[in-house]
Amino acid sequence: MKRNLLFPLTCIALIIAILILQFPLLPSLGVKSEKRYRPGTYKAKGIGRDGDVVVEVTFTSDRIKSVKVVEHHDLAGIGDLAVEEIPKRIVSEQSIAVDVISGATFTSTAILRAVEDCVRQAGGNLDTLIKRKTDDKPPEVEVLEYDIVVVGAGAAGTAAALAASERNDSVLLLEKTARPMGASVFAGGLFAADSSLQKKAGKTVDKKWLFDQYMKASSGYMNSILVRTIIEESGKTVDWLIENGCELNLVDAGTGGSYAHVGMPATLHGYKEGGRVAIEKLIESFKKNGGHVMFSTPAKELMKDSEGNIKGIVAEKEDGTILEIYAKAVILATGGFGGNEEMMKKYFGDKYTLGEITQNVGDGIRMAWDVGADEYGTSTAQYFWQKFTQSDVKALTNVLGYDYMSLTDFTFYPHLRVNTLGQRFSDETMASNFVIHGAQIHMQPNQTEFIILDTSVLKQIAEKGYASVEEHYGIWKDNRQFFMEFNMPTDTDELIKWENTPIDYTPLLDAAVGTGVVFKGNTLKELAKNMGVDANRFIESVNQYNKAIEEGIDNMFFADTERLIPVVEGPFYAVKYVARNLGTLGGVRINEKIEAMDKNGKPIPGLYVAGADAGGMYGKSYVDFEGGTLGFAYTSGRLAGINSAEYVKNSKQ
Repeated sequence: MKRNLLFPLTCIALIIAILILQFPLLPSLGVKSEKRYRPGTYKAKGIGRDGDVVVEVTFTSDRIKSVKVVEHHDLAGIGDLAVEEIPKRIVSEQSIAVDVISGATFTSTAILRAVEDCVRQAGGNLDTLIKRKTDDKPPEVEVLEYDIVVVGAGAAGTAAALAASERNDSVLLLEKTARPMGASVFAGGLFAADSSLQKKAGKTVDKKWLFDQYMKASSGYMNSILVRTIIEESGKTVDWLIENGCELNLVDAGTGGSYAHVGMPATLHGYKEGGRVAIEKLIESFKKNGGHVMFSTPAKELMKDSEGNIKGIVAEKEDGTILEIYAKAVILATGGFGGNEEMMKKYFGDKYTLGEITQNVGDGIRMAWDVGADEYGTSTAQYFWQKFTQSDVKALTNVLGYDYMSLTDFTFYPHLRVNTLGQRFSDETMASNFVIHGAQIHMQPNQTEFIILDTSVLKQIAEKGYASVEEHYGIWKDNRQFFMEFNMPTDTDELIKWENTPIDYTPLLDAAVGTGVVFKGNTLKELAKNMGVDANRFIESVNQYNKAIEEGIDNMFFADTERLIPVVEGPFYAVKYVARNLGTLGGVRINEKIEAMDKNGKPIPGLYVAGADAGGMYGKSYVDFEGGTLGFAYTSGRLAGINSAEYVKNSKQ
């Protein structure tokens, strides 16, 4: 009996020993966990899109307990999603080999770099945390069927899906990001000619005037039938958006900072609650119509039948599952290719600027080309205003924090501008015409300009505010104009207060000297040396500029000299900016029905392309009135939805 009892006890002991050797972290056996980190909370920062992203990470001895972003300044609507999702993924997977958020790459990367720093501080092994888990199993394939599939949940795609869902109960909307993050989320509003708001205010816009603006901007390089159709349908689009929950205000031209537009027709219907809320409301209306939405699901390629008709699309879910989605019509609205370095270099040469919406990499354009759609409008970019480079943002935030944004205040006013050769290159009074001046900066060496400030104007602003130099918003006193752009308020009441508030910029400028962005000199010659420009050419430019002001005639660029701001009293400052590109505006040839066309001008059955993926609205640059791009996106999307539903209906008969 003793031997019989001893044998099983020995076996049990042996099994326990094996388990301990194989699974040293088994808590049920009372074995201590491996110590991977020094317990505690650590803080670090990474460089985001618009400044520092500060992260706190709390560790136990064997795991990452929490990740928290305690400070960031990245654009609302872009950075927010990364701030929410990346920490969750790190803690859930106990790894920093997690996917970045599409469209929020800068913020995602900044968080990951900061967490890496915290891991080092805690004595952790980075190598084990950056190894990506692999799975050799082939992806699962799921087959779906809808009448209409829309790719892209920006303005064009959402409008297309919603319009289609009003006529068809089998519509799917695909979006590769985790929530809407396209240009429409950050835009200010859309144009129209004869909306109900314009009619009520007595401010309808002459359609011939609008058509002439497109003709002027394109010099004829446009699809005139498409342009005419979009103008004609623009008012209906605004009213339809309002009916579907999008709140809009009709505002006067120039209220958004473009003083050069003051007095132009009131085309802009501004977002009342911001672009993100507007798009989300439209998606809710789409869902109420029975529409289906799949986020974090990028489309990969179109499917065609043997006769050349579109029969569906292939997409991929976040878990790697491949979707074969059969459909009678597909609408592509993926926002252009401004975030694609390879395509930007191909179509714009070495002198290109990436678009502001980094996830827009030409997905829809490429898919349309692959099935025979004609290439059209690939040389159109939306250069608009100016900005600091990412490296300059890093240098400035290290010194000024988020106060560096105050250095953009100078860009709205007619200060002297010179390029890296020290040359004056434009009529400074047109600097607030952001379309034209953005293109002018793009054409300069290194796509760079310097704004030149003298001490006398800085003293004047410090004593009386910018309105004493040139008043931009006073005409709206007691006539408040309000809309949301970049999901932040544009409020003329607040702008009037700001413009009349004395602000001393000198301490800010002095603190930024040495960053490579702000330069100072007691004399013009010293300033030129510090800027790295030719002193003789620079001084010649300043002298010509000042002489034009004194004589009242600008023989160089024919500026209104009464508005120019003299450069006479030292010390002098220069602030460096670069060209800013919102994105591209073309790629696929379409007709007035928003159908994709082949090289012979024939429609590709069942394929529609809307918004920034579509070519034909513009020549080389963006049209110069307010709301043009967003207006085309919404109206082309709405028409694509209507026409695709009609196509599907006819195909069933």
